[in-house]
Amino acid sequence: MAERHPPLWVILGPTAVGKTDVSLIVAEALGAEIVSCDSVAVYRYLDIGSAKPTPEQRARVPHHLLDVVNPDEPYNVACYVADAEKVIADIWRRGKPALVVGGTSLYLSALLEGLDLPIAPPDPKVRERLEAWANQEGTEALHRRLQAIDPQAAQRIHPHDRVRLIRALEVFELTGKPISAFWSEAWQSPQLRRYPDARVIGLICEWGELWRRIEHRLERLLAQGWLDEIRHLLDMGYSPELKSLRSLGYREFTQVVLGNWALERGKEEYLRHAKAFAKRQWFWFKRRPYVRWLDTTGKTTEQIAEEVMRQLGK
Repeated sequence: MAERHPPLWVILGPTAVGKTDVSLIVAEALGAEIVSCDSVAVYRYLDIGSAKPTPEQRARVPHHLLDVVNPDEPYNVACYVADAEKVIADIWRRGKPALVVGGTSLYLSALLEGLDLPIAPPDPKVRERLEAWANQEGTEALHRRLQAIDPQAAQRIHPHDRVRLIRALEVFELTGKPISAFWSEAWQSPQLRRYPDARVIGLICEWGELWRRIEHRLERLLAQGWLDEIRHLLDMGYSPELKSLRSLGYREFTQVVLGNWALERGKEEYLRHAKAFAKRQWFWFKRRPYVRWLDTTGKTTEQIAEEVMRQLGK
């Protein structure tokens, strides 16, 4: 007989859909602890731009996998899966449900579906060379190279996704194998392999409403001092070329802080990229048959939380 354990619940969805506020209500009501699944929130000091839960929110509900590494320390999907498994096991040992919350699609899929992951650790010299090549020839050159050595990966990775392109080329150089060779059949037939009893709720809303939420959140983050946060990171000596500072929002507004772009251009570029990112998240998640979708259009946070709990059978 399989060992019984407390539940594992997941709330996922595109950026700005309202996952954080809903998850706080659900976790408080059900006595769960929250496991963040956000590839930017793992970095210390990147608080405002990642819309990281505030100290007040963290005081309401225990949160895990925030502020894991410094901005210049390597962290990837394999690190996340290992850390998340340990955290979930620890929460269960204490007899509490674990609630995974986030929108980083690759991290979520790897955690839930048990994807095979490249074992090659990052190599600073290889990355530095690939970064220099991208700076000289453009990100599209990286994509053309990947297309030549690994068409399957090139089809899945956007031509402007510099971080993932560099990682794919790095894995090929270090292992002699295309990164797609490490991808299991889970990519073709996604299902809950690692946590088959997990209940996964996806939040979505009409595109027009999501765009408004993204725009509203941008203004809120800027009012909270996002530019000052980036200025402080640069003053601490962190390079704008770091993976952490090339994440969505940080890369655009770093150009504003450096004086290369006007604020309005930074906002325009961010909104364009954020909306494209939200679409990529949606198209990734909608291929997951195990996700129970909840349309949040026109509903309050409290109404959404109540529906989530009903979906969880609570």
